[in-house]
Amino acid sequence: MITTRIITRGIFCLFFLAVLSFTGCGGAAAASSGTVTIVDYTGKSVEVPSPVETVISLSSYASEILCALDGGDKIVGRDSYSIYPPDLEDVTIVGQSSYSPNVELILELDPDVIIADTMLSDDNREKIESGGLPVIVIRSGDPKRTMTIIRDLGTILDRNERAEELVAFIDRYHSIVEERTADLDEEDKPVVLGEWASPWNAATPGTGFGDKIAAAGGICITADETPGTYVVVSSEWVAERKPNVIIFQKSGKNHTREGLEETRDEILSRPGLSDVDAVKDGRVYVVTSGVMGGAPSIISDLHFAKWFHPNLFGDIDPEEVHEELVQEFFGLELEGVYVYP
Repeated sequence: MITTRIITRGIFCLFFLAVLSFTGCGGAAAASSGTVTIVDYTGKSVEVPSPVETVISLSSYASEILCALDGGDKIVGRDSYSIYPPDLEDVTIVGQSSYSPNVELILELDPDVIIADTMLSDDNREKIESGGLPVIVIRSGDPKRTMTIIRDLGTILDRNERAEELVAFIDRYHSIVEERTADLDEEDKPVVLGEWASPWNAATPGTGFGDKIAAAGGICITADETPGTYVVVSSEWVAERKPNVIIFQKSGKNHTREGLEETRDEILSRPGLSDVDAVKDGRVYVVTSGVMGGAPSIISDLHFAKWFHPNLFGDIDPEEVHEELVQEFFGLELEGVYVYP
């Protein structure tokens, strides 16, 4: 009887240790001593040294998260849009974006891992990986997806505790939005035209922009179009669908209040839209990519929710939350303009 108990306990302990050797948070698992395996957005399992010592980031959203996790000193190469926090401007540029990486320079820098977004082509990924360098592809936007990215990057940096602090910050406000919009009837949700980068380039459900509209209690004006894409529409098409809200996303960072105001004035004065509720009621807004993904993505979620349902979110000040985020995770004061008005 005693022998049986000892054997049983031994089997249990081996099983328990095996369970501990795997960590499912953020799609990461221990692969072997000194490495972890990350399952990236494309579903590919990527084995990465852990903790990494050098990183190339071809995504400004990833760069911000790495810095928020105190891993900014690991970044040895970046895309041209990775300019926040400001210290990143001293890092070597290895491509304008994931769409146009300088593969030769990346291979020369020989980092432990490359973080890219979904603009990275299969061909460029293959060229980088054939040089022996692991590539993790991310897609930000949706809060839950962003929290997964944070946990994955926390794992490769060995900054799991810091990652959980950032996840908790985002989840606190994401839960508020989710709870307050959960019981809305369809007729209480505004129809929203979300334009990205250029006039009439409309987001559909399934894009990061479209997901944000839905999560904040809105209905994409393009609900009947092919999901997961951006479609070019016309003033006549928009006027027929009578959006209650129009949001224009400007790419890049370091925008001025005057520049955002000019963009909004252009929308308000477009021919054919004068009878649209969004224009008549002044519910036209401009948001920058600086708060649409990565660590600050929750800030645009709060703005959207307040624009769509001001009565439900009167107690929430997205700018105050943004200030708190920047101070707590970047050690900086909030500067610049991210939304208008």
